[in-house]
Amino acid sequence: MNFRTVLPYREPDAAFYADLKHITVLDHQPSEAFEGGEDAEPFIALDRFVSAESRDAFYGPRLELAQRGILGHDFISRFPGTHVPDLGNAGQVRSVGSLAYDRFLRLARWQGGVLDESTEPVFTTGSTPRAGVWPWAFPEPELMTIIPAPTRSVVSDLRLKLFLDQLLLDQDPLRLIESAWSPRTGSKHGKTTQEVAKEILGRRDPNPPFLFELEDALACATWMQNHSSVGRGFYRGCWLEVSLMHLTAIRNTELAQTARVLQELRSLITRGFAPIVVNEYNANVDGTHRQTASWLWNLLHGLSVTALDLSSDQFYTHVASFLARHVDLMGPVTAREVLRILAELIVDPASHRVLATEILPATRSHSQVWQLPVLFLREASWPTVRYREYLGGDRAVRVDPLVYQRMNEDASLVLPAHGQGPYHLTDRELVPWFDILAINRT
Repeated sequence: MNFRTVLPYREPDAAFYADLKHITVLDHQPSEAFEGGEDAEPFIALDRFVSAESRDAFYGPRLELAQRGILGHDFISRFPGTHVPDLGNAGQVRSVGSLAYDRFLRLARWQGGVLDESTEPVFTTGSTPRAGVWPWAFPEPELMTIIPAPTRSVVSDLRLKLFLDQLLLDQDPLRLIESAWSPRTGSKHGKTTQEVAKEILGRRDPNPPFLFELEDALACATWMQNHSSVGRGFYRGCWLEVSLMHLTAIRNTELAQTARVLQELRSLITRGFAPIVVNEYNANVDGTHRQTASWLWNLLHGLSVTALDLSSDQFYTHVASFLARHVDLMGPVTAREVLRILAELIVDPASHRVLATEILPATRSHSQVWQLPVLFLREASWPTVRYREYLGGDRAVRVDPLVYQRMNEDASLVLPAHGQGPYHLTDRELVPWFDILAINRT
């Protein structure tokens, strides 16, 4: 089924995007979905989580393929697909596998890939540099930087064999598989997941590929159950399920670049932009500048051009009023970045001119932005890596999802700038650009 959505969108401009990001866009996903003849009926229990259409088109066929043990093939996978940027930054691709079990075996060869039982730290923390411009009466939030470890251990062949031997004997294979991907983080499987798994396993003889695919499907479907789909289908060789999330529900994770935020503000008016990519902690893993621009758009809403001045009492009153209503929902990372970037844009003459002549006039004819399209990426079973080593062509060091669990527990934590943070391999695959202002029209 081709991608369909109720939201207004346009096809992405690949040349513009590649120039903006200084990257090579990938176009190497499978062109066909699955072989014919798969029967999704045995997986009807999935209807408790996803639509029957999604079950028949995507989840069911993949479970059938896993049951048959067909590995090493690049079947259509969820965004960002089977092919991602290879080590280095030369525009080459590598396959990370399609079925969950295939991906698991490949990640076993990466540093910190799977089944990591070491006691070495998976992250450190350090101070975050203070803002260079801070004219606000509101105190600058104090942030701490959480830095994924630069090296991790690699699983041994013996450890991998012992795990696979145990898998078929275990009474709770879903929990065992989940712990193999990410032994340090809390489980995302609940009572309902276990009931559905039991019902499906009662119809099938389990093997490792099937068990892995079932665990991954149920984990993703659980997230989708709480975030209703507003668009689904195959797009450029990937399966997309787009949801809407309230801006305040998305956890901002990174410091932003001021120039990029201004660019996204302009795109908000002229082009729209791609969905934010979020993980199971509702953390923004790709889309920091889009999220920050949305908050800044809301703050600027209702402000007059004449008040756009750091010496204006009207300006500070406007900002203080916005913070009084929203700062608790923004969180310290967003609050700090929005205020820092706003001050930097105002003191720069060229940026101030763009705000005054393009952005503020547009806010008068459009609503605030509170609903954003999102794509889900499951952190626990995805090869998130340290940016610096991977893009430098050195090695693939997988980032433990514990980093995001800890960030979920401490709102003051922020990922590092300058290449030490996680890279989710998602920025080279194009997806539809959505008309954000039309989506938020009241």
